[in-house]
Order: sequence, then structure tokens, then C-alpha cells
Amino acid sequence: MMYYNHNIRTSLQEWKGRLYKATNEQFGHQLKYCINNIEKNKLLFSLISDSIIQYPFSQEQLKEMGDNDYGAPDLSFEDEVQHASYCYQFLKYFIQEYKDYNLHHYTNFHGGNFEETKKNVIEELITPLFYYLHDKLDKSNSIVYLLEKYKRRTEWFTYKDLLKEYQNATKSYEQIFEDDLRLFLFDQGIDYPFSTPKSTSGRGDIIGAIETDDPLIIEIKVLDKDKSYGKQRVIDGFSQIIKYTNDYSKDLGYLVIFNTDNIEIEFVLNEKNNLFPPMISFNNKTYFIVVINLHTGISASKIGTTEVLTINETELTK
Repeated sequence: MMYYNHNIRTSLQEWKGRLYKATNEQFGHQLKYCINNIEKNKLLFSLISDSIIQYPFSQEQLKEMGDNDYGAPDLSFEDEVQHASYCYQFLKYFIQEYKDYNLHHYTNFHGGNFEETKKNVIEELITPLFYYLHDKLDKSNSIVYLLEKYKRRTEWFTYKDLLKEYQNATKSYEQIFEDDLRLFLFDQGIDYPFSTPKSTSGRGDIIGAIETDDPLIIEIKVLDKDKSYGKQRVIDGFSQIIKYTNDYSKDLGYLVIFNTDNIEIEFVLNEKNNLFPPMISFNNKTYFIVVINLHTGISASKIGTTEVLTINETELTK
């Protein structure tokens, strides 16, 4: 399995490296290439959009900064999110205002020579933006890693006990899986993986670290034909995770599906890749889907024909 975020981090390093290596004639082209690539990547753009929602800057504010020395010592920010938001918005403002990507031609960033000016542009505008993106990618990649670890732990070792507890239950079926995942996340260092804080859209299954500025939002759904928990339940779960990310103003959400049936779930997404887990970008937010298969103990000779449940991205985002 390949992690989507690893490829993005590598690309960010490459784009920044191209800027540092650019000549006087190439720099504007490389800056345009860098910004266009960020905007084309749905995950990166969703992270930037989230920072802009938190810290919007008006055209008047951007003009005032543009008219002054950008590197002035009194320019300060509340946190890296605001800093990144400003860097991106200032870049867009400056480029649109002057219709030029050659920022090194303007006095705002001038050093003693081109190399110093280039370094000023990169370190004052690109580096803070990339620090923010790397940090957000680290956090989402850590959660994806933990969810994959939980998936393997469950499918390899604990599925029998977990499935037995579920089958013996008479109510609160999803709560059994929620409790198990919540305990695992706590053991792995998620300090506050408790459930059901109230939001305007209801109660999420796991809203971890809600006492921080960066809560973890996970929705759990069960696939079980004996209880009529089918495709619609997955679709409803995705709709809920969209609502919760909006309620908490977050750009990342996770849908975890516990599959108790002897079927395979196939997600047909608009952007095809072989990366784990399936990822959907919608309305400038990113959602990861992790399926925990609880029928893995059935021997190959007893499985028979494998049934496939196909879920299209359009069904999830309609």
C-alpha cells in the first residue's frame, strides 16, 4: 500500500527545490508552476482553503502589506495557520495586482542580488506555507497510519472476539466497534478519543482531542445484511461525516466501515489510484474511508463466489 500523503510531501519538496535552483529568467515560471500544482491538488487546496476560512484577509489589508516592506519586523501572526493563510493570499493578491509571477523584480523582497532576493521570496512566502502543509499532512498521515494499524490488528488478531461480542449484542451494535477503536486510539496516543459531543448536525461517533484546536472526526458504520445495514448506511455515514467536518470547521474526516458480511466493498472514485485508504475530495475538504473486514477467518474453500458491493463517489456526494 502507498500513502497518498507521502507522494504529496515528495512533490512539495521537489517544487520548493525547483524554486531554489531557478535562474533569474526561470524564477517566475517556477513560482507559477508551484502555485498551480498546489491548487490542482485537492488535498493541498482543501488545507489552504481551511486556513483562509479561519483567517481571511481583505484586499485592503493585503494592499497595505504590499505597499509596505513585507519583511518588516512588526509583521506577526497568531499561529502557523494564520501565517500560511496570509502567505497564500498575499501571493495571489500580488500576482493578480501586478499580473506577474516575477516577484523578484519588485522592491518588496529585494536583496543585494538575485540570489538574496530569491531567498527572501521563498523564505518569507513559500516556506511558511509549506511548513503548514507538511504539518497538516503529518497529522492526517498519522491518523491514516493508526487506522491502517487498527485494521490489520482487527483483521489478523481480534476479529473473532469482536464479531462474537457484536453478534451477542441486543442493542447499540455500532457502540461495540466504537469502543474498541476508541480504546485503540487512546493506547496509541490520541489523548481524548471520546464520543458523542453535540454539534448542530447531531453526535459524531468519535471526535478525538475536542479540547484542542484540531479535533479528530471519525464516523463509524456497520455493514450487516442481517440487520439491513447495507449501502445506504455507508452513504448516510459519509453524509454525516461531511456535516461534522462543516460543524467543526475541519478539512479532514474519516469514515470507518466494519464489514460483517462475506462481501468485498469496491469504491469507484472519480480519481483512480491504488493508494490506501480511498480518498474523496469534496467541497474543499478531504475524506478517507477505511474498511475493516470481519469475515477474514473464513477459509478459501468455504467462501464460494465473492460478492462485490460497488459504491460510486457520486452516490456518496449527491
